[in-house]
Amino acid sequence: MAFCKFSSGFIANTSITIDASFLNDYLPYAPENCVKVYLFGLLKCQNSSSFDNTIENFENVLGLSKQDIVDIFLYWQDQNLIQVLNTDPIEVRYLPVKHALKKVKVANIKKYSAFTLQAQEIIEGREITPNEFNEYIDFLENTKMQPDALLMIMKYCVNTKGDNIGYSYILTVAKNWARDGIRTTEKVEEHLETLNMLTNDNSKIAKALKFQGNLGLEHQQFFSKWKDELGFDLGTIIEVAKEVAKKTKKNGYEMLDATLLKYYEQKLMSVYEIKEFEKQKTALTQTARNINKAIGVYYENVDNVVSTYVLPWINKGYTEDTLLEIANFCFKSSIRTLDGMDEKINKFYKLGLISTESINQYMDNLSKTDKEIKNLLIKLGIDRKVNSLDRKNYRTWITDWEMNNELIDYAAELSVGKSNPFPYMNKILSNWHQNNVEDVKQAKKVKVAEAKPEASKTTTVQKSYEHRSYSDDDLGALFDNLDDIEI
Repeated sequence: MAFCKFSSGFIANTSITIDASFLNDYLPYAPENCVKVYLFGLLKCQNSSSFDNTIENFENVLGLSKQDIVDIFLYWQDQNLIQVLNTDPIEVRYLPVKHALKKVKVANIKKYSAFTLQAQEIIEGREITPNEFNEYIDFLENTKMQPDALLMIMKYCVNTKGDNIGYSYILTVAKNWARDGIRTTEKVEEHLETLNMLTNDNSKIAKALKFQGNLGLEHQQFFSKWKDELGFDLGTIIEVAKEVAKKTKKNGYEMLDATLLKYYEQKLMSVYEIKEFEKQKTALTQTARNINKAIGVYYENVDNVVSTYVLPWINKGYTEDTLLEIANFCFKSSIRTLDGMDEKINKFYKLGLISTESINQYMDNLSKTDKEIKNLLIKLGIDRKVNSLDRKNYRTWITDWEMNNELIDYAAELSVGKSNPFPYMNKILSNWHQNNVEDVKQAKKVKVAEAKPEASKTTTVQKSYEHRSYSDDDLGALFDNLDDIEI
């Protein structure tokens, strides 16, 4: 007979669901092997009629004795997560974790009499109620923390928050430490030494912030975040705190946290980097406003524009003049958003185009290419604008197939009058490429009828042309051409 089953209130699913309350409130404090027995039993509850849902299978799979398994289930019954119906033969029912009723244990005067007396001596500002003692004792029983260790935690909390501190705060701190494996007096002493060092450092930060009040757990958590998670050194935190103190007298820690997070996101980690950034901030703010004006957008506060767009562009090597040039290009080609401009800058950057001169030269090259394609279309009797497919084909002829202008012009002559002259011309050039044709003389020896179509490839034209001016209409086409480039 299967001994692990769901109770009527526990709905089994096709997948195993582990309640977050179990992971948060029970797993960290469970004695050795208790968790794996509970989870293995939860698995067997999915199919309570399975032939291997037996205590013998538990023994074989988990490597535990029958008595060990029974004792563990009795432990979980004490936590009100299961119900042991029989012990021989053993039969248990799993109860819903979310409906588990916490058992309030009556204080064992003999076992915890010393603890209760010392706890009241520590918390002098108020009288500890019987229910509060029950909460402490329940915590000690569940986590197996040493009573003296909890007393040390209580004293630490009183020193930081005052002697009328509520027990929920004490238990929150104690649970956090217990989860980190701090359950003995030795471990608590080690942790307190670390906290004292952090408190000394945090006191320096509080002084820089002109913070008035007791430093509590939340302030330690802020400092740990800045130091351990973000990676700021104490000196940098203090310098930033001094600047924050000039701007606010309230919520200093919250504002310092937001400021440090902003610097972290911008990869500004040292005092020097931060000071240099602040020096440039005025200039960057004006640059942001000039760019916004150039592309036709307006933001009353441009701080986010500076941090999200302008600073990353500057860090890539673009100057204000170059950015304004690109902004003008964007406006004339109907790109009126910062995201659109950012996309174009990223394409320029991938092509190695950073200076105004290199970008202008590149745009000139694209303009020259479009003019040559347009002349071919006129020769073929096609009256339309150059499109992206034309550009891709042309780049294939010039770069991949290494066709010279004479061959391309000759292919155009042969394609005049055809029903689809441009595809026909592409077919001719493809055939010449397959036959290694290098000049017109060789091309005349290859029969046009032998030409076979071949899919064009996309490459980047890397030719230089003389500088030329271009109209606003040209700019739109050039930016379209830039979008066609595969990098």
